[in-house]
Amino acid sequence: MSKAKQIGTAAETAVRNFLLSQDYTELEAHRNVLKGTNDEGDVWLREPTKGLIVFEVKGGKAAKEASYGQVEKWFQEAELEKHNASGKFGFLVTQRAGVGYPRAGEWWAYAKLGDLVFLRTYLDHDDDTLVRIRLQDLVRLIRGER
Repeated sequence: MSKAKQIGTAAETAVRNFLLSQDYTELEAHRNVLKGTNDEGDVWLREPTKGLIVFEVKGGKAAKEASYGQVEKWFQEAELEKHNASGKFGFLVTQRAGVGYPRAGEWWAYAKLGDLVFLRTYLDHDDDTLVRIRLQDLVRLIRGER
């Protein structure tokens, strides 16, 4: 396995393990295998009330040092993968500098503002502004916790 694949696998596993630590089951939090041109995301969360949630996960030095332009490109990948998987939501998760795999809940999660509004209020909102929050805060929104 190449170094890049090892980093990707470790980051994806860290996100899945974080979801499992938040009381999701192994059937709800699932790490996907690569599917080539029709990729369906790195990690899926089958949330009972929110449907299929697709996470694109980036780890290692590239994620820690990513420019805003790179983050936008990766987020577009997440959106495409959400579409490929027929998911309800698509999010990008990137490893933060100084924050290792065991603390993946503290990594950055990128989302459309409209999706965050929906998660909080169940009101549709078409705002495509890209917003950055911690993964643990995104999961609290997904779970409906205040």
